Amino acid sequence: MTRSSDTRAIPKTAALILAGGEGRRMGGNKPFREVGGMTLLARVIKAARTQCDHVMISSNEDTAIFAENDVPVVRDLPKAGQGPLGGVLGGLDALPGDIDWLVSFPVDCPIVPDDMVAQLLNGARNADVKAAFASHADRDHYLSSIWHRGSAPVIARQLADDNRRVGAALRVMDAAKVTFPVSDGVLEPFTNVNSPEDLNALHKMLSGFVGGKGG
Repeated sequence: MTRSSDTRAIPKTAALILAGGEGRRMGGNKPFREVGGMTLLARVIKAARTQCDHVMISSNEDTAIFAENDVPVVRDLPKAGQGPLGGVLGGLDALPGDIDWLVSFPVDCPIVPDDMVAQLLNGARNADVKAAFASHADRDHYLSSIWHRGSAPVIARQLADDNRRVGAALRVMDAAKVTFPVSDGVLEPFTNVNSPEDLNALHKMLSGFVGGKGG
């Protein structure tokens, strides 16, 4: 599915920042690694706040480490160790009563399109399905996705069957694929940061963009 406009009333959305991974390739402490003068977590919170009405962090760590971010922290369901899908289920369970849509933002993917949430929401609503995910440059990004609160039972059943694959849950729900274009002169969206080398590459990309090389 390609991107589209939608003139209907726009529902509220909540962002869930997936910050629960161990980050072994990064040497641990991934959310608080700095790039361009900001931690990865701070960058993703900033992006999420510009697009969503409510922001939460998904982590099973001590909530005190996130205190300065002033963002509520939610635990995995049904228990810790279920991977990102357990985080999504925990986020759906924690949705405020006036919000039905949850958007997942991986903490190791700090650059996303400014209209990502709007396009994912349009994609799901236009296809009349309960989930949608981003695709860019011929690569699917299952964790950059949107989930309706009605998707919770599907996720819970899958986890009960010990299937933690996010892509499998999206396929079961016939999730819409929303393709974001490759554009010149902008920061490359959905750049994944999993290692110190990735962090250095992102730092160089950000420096080049700020310096005028990125347009």
